[in-house]
Amino acid sequence: MDHQNLRDRTFQFAVRSIRAAKPLIGDPLGRHLVGQVVRSSGGVASNYLAACHAKSRPDFAAKITVVAEEASETAMWFGLFVEVELITAREAKPLIQEALELTSIAIASARTARRPRGEK
Repeated sequence: MDHQNLRDRTFQFAVRSIRAAKPLIGDPLGRHLVGQVVRSSGGVASNYLAACHAKSRPDFAAKITVVAEEASETAMWFGLFVEVELITAREAKPLIQEALELTSIAIASARTARRPRGEK
């Protein structure tokens, strides 16, 4: 997957996550949890952008690992939203799926970056 495609994908993930969480601002519990989703989903996009500008393979590996952590965290928050009945499973499912896919991509990228050059 090329960098621009993944840059767009992580950005759109943040946008979709924030839009899904925004209606919960009026609920006292929702207000707190929305902040968590904004931070973690925004972290996916911002840390991927930082990874694209990494100065070295180890720097890239460190930054892309943060992408994996933030995406995984966002999936957890949406799962929690469903469990406490703030949103429906139907609303959360595509966001959780995308979060898990982005997590997998980031983990695979980090593993590749940590391998010695020339090793397959």
